[in-house]
Order: sequence, then structure tokens, then C-alpha cells
Amino acid sequence: MSFRYISRAGALVATLALAGAVAACGGGSPGDNQAESSGPQEAGEQTTLTVYTDQHADLIKGLTEEYTKKTGVKFNIQNDASVGQIQAEGAASKADVFLSEDPAPVAELGAAELLVPVEQSTLDQVRPGLSSGKGLWVAYAARSRVLFYNPDEIAEDQLPKKLADIITPPYQGKFAWAPSGAFVATTQYLISTEGEPATRAFLEGIKANGVNEKKNGNVRDTVEAGKHAMGLSNHYYWWVLANQKGGADKLTSKIYHFPEVDPGNLILSSGAAVLKSSKNVEQAQQFLAWLTSKDGGQNLIATGPADVSEAQYPVAPGVVSSIAGDLAEVQSPPFDMDQLANSAQAEDLLKQLDMSSG
Repeated sequence: MSFRYISRAGALVATLALAGAVAACGGGSPGDNQAESSGPQEAGEQTTLTVYTDQHADLIKGLTEEYTKKTGVKFNIQNDASVGQIQAEGAASKADVFLSEDPAPVAELGAAELLVPVEQSTLDQVRPGLSSGKGLWVAYAARSRVLFYNPDEIAEDQLPKKLADIITPPYQGKFAWAPSGAFVATTQYLISTEGEPATRAFLEGIKANGVNEKKNGNVRDTVEAGKHAMGLSNHYYWWVLANQKGGADKLTSKIYHFPEVDPGNLILSSGAAVLKSSKNVEQAQQFLAWLTSKDGGQNLIATGPADVSEAQYPVAPGVVSSIAGDLAEVQSPPFDMDQLANSAQAEDLLKQLDMSSG
């Protein structure tokens, strides 16, 4: 079995500098904006933005605290927010901004017409192909799919050269996987590019040849312990463990990127969006502009410690993670991440094969 790829045309865009500074003055408390019944906060009042998110809490905390230091803008943060919650709240939602971990939830909100288009100058600060093709949300961080491996169990030159190879006989019983959101996104990508029959055959091979360790952290830990020779996961889990252990040289396992453009290297964006329900659209747009600027949120993601940045990739051109390296070196197939707005096909197929997390 071999995978094809669908290219996505797009012109390179120039990176723009963030114009102006965000002004904030006066007093207020984090709950002030929830007391407002209509209209944006008046000039001279302390701005408070309500953020719904399903991203790692430490990263959101680090980004919002840094923005507060720079501007005085405060935040109400609701972690573990869901698309269903936002859809149910509708126009009554108190949310100003949604910050996703994976592209599917924010793309789904865009498809449901619940988002305000992101300003073009903000979109232009991000590498092409990582944000909404319709300009409805902007990438602010990214992760890549990788293969963890334990060199005590398998040599690097014996590793599969592409994701499709992992279900072949030489690797039977040698790898772990987990039905994470990124696994669902990869499945949806394969359905979109390969069709359901080929994707089903691949997943059946994963189920037959691999071990479901339920969570990405378990995949990482079992490969590190030598229980499995290899494991499919997201890059940053390994770097977080390396930080906990005192450095990459303290781990036995290693990260492997497939050596060619391949869905095993799939880059998945974390997306930022402004909700139509927001009464602070201008201030929310300013936050997104800072979040994607080289000297703003991108700098924190690039240089922050692993317990803040979560070792995720910054997405501004020329900005490189001091932990994970350069996103430009990851050979991911290009695709329009808005196509992940409807992952029902992937979710249904995984349920049919008893491979879902539910």
C-alpha cells in the first residue's frame, strides 16, 4: 500500500510586523466582562477577554499571562471547552476567543459560521498552509506526528521509511498507537486523499499489528521502557518527558521523522479564532495579532521552557523552537486544514473498527 498526496496551491506571503501596541488602562477584575449585557467595553475601562480552550492549560496560562504583562488586558479562561458547548450557547456565549489544540474543533466552528474572519495582517504572520484557507482562524502553534523508537529494540536503519510500511510483516507486534485527536485527524486526512477502502485496510493493519496504549503519554512511556520497539504519537510528548528527566540525553528512546513527505509526519495546527458572540472583537483581534507575531506569542512558544511551551512548534516564518527545532524541516504533506471541519467519517470508521477513544 502506498499513499498519494494532494497538493495545496498557495502564494507565499510576506511576514508583517505587528503595528502599534495594545493600550489598556483603568481598573477592573477578571469577571467584569461577564457583567456586560450589551456592547463592547468603553475606552478607559479595563479589557477582559474570555477564552474558551481545549489546549494544554500551561501553554494558555503562559501566553495569556505574558499578554497581560505587555498590555494590561486580563483573561477569563475556561479550559476543556468544547465545540458542542459553543454551538449550544450560540449568540449568548460569553466567549471572545477560542484556542484549539487541534485544527478540527476550530475548523468545525468556522464551518458552523460562528467565527469572525481573522484580519489579513494577522494571517500573513503565519507560514502559508497552516491556517484556515477561508481566513476564519489562524494557526498559533503546531505539532507533528512522529514515530518514537527505542534503539535497544530496533536500529534506526530498520525503521519503516513511510507510515504505510508499519503494517507490513517486519513490524508485526512491534509498535504502539493511541486513538488521540491527532490520530483521528490523520485518519480523516487519509480518507480525503486515499479513500475509505484504503484507509480501512490501513487501520485494520494498525489494529492487527500494533498495540493500543490508549493515550499518547502511554505510547511514549512504553517505548521508553522497551515494552515496544516503536510508537506513533505527537512530537512534543517526548520533549516534555525529556524535560522532566533532565535532558534529551537522559532518555533511551528517540524521535524519528519519516524521511520523505508522508502522512506519518503530518503537521497539525493549533488554531485561534474570534467568536461572533464576542463583545470585544477589536481587542480579540489584537490578541490574535500578538499571538502570531514574532516578538509576541511566537517568541514565548519558541523560547519558553517545556513546561510552558509544551515543546510545540511556533508557526511564524523564521521562528524556531529552542526545544523541538524548525517546523520547516518536517516533511508533512500540504493540505487544507479546513477539511478537518467534518471528521465524522474518520470517527465513524474508527468506531466500526473498535479503535476509537470512546
